[in-house]
Amino acid sequence: MQVRLIFSPKGPSNGGDSPPVFFYGKYFKFSSQYHTDVDGVSVFAPAPDVDMFQLHRHFRSDGTTRMGDIIRLTDIREIVELVPVYGSQMDPRLNYNNSLELADTFYLNNFASKETFHAILSYQ
Repeated sequence: MQVRLIFSPKGPSNGGDSPPVFFYGKYFKFSSQYHTDVDGVSVFAPAPDVDMFQLHRHFRSDGTTRMGDIIRLTDIREIVELVPVYGSQMDPRLNYNNSLELADTFYLNNFASKETFHAILSYQ
């Protein structure tokens, strides 16, 4: 998910427990283009030339609205890096401020840290 907004409902005024913190995020999904079999089960596989998983933005069935949801902030397990897939030529409008907004296809950078690498590729 791409975190878009972090918020908390108004807490109690009597000094009770703090209210939970939530975030609103937009979903990504694994590309169905790359699969492999592991013990007879079909699983997503990294793209062969870059050895990273490919992700796409998840849109509603009409293709116009990105899928999103509200989740507790404490449910975040891992922060990962997404790298836009540039294709044969990079969009000249892309920069570090807007790359997550303009691109629809990304690589999940599992080489960002040792922990990320092992968490994502543990089935291999």
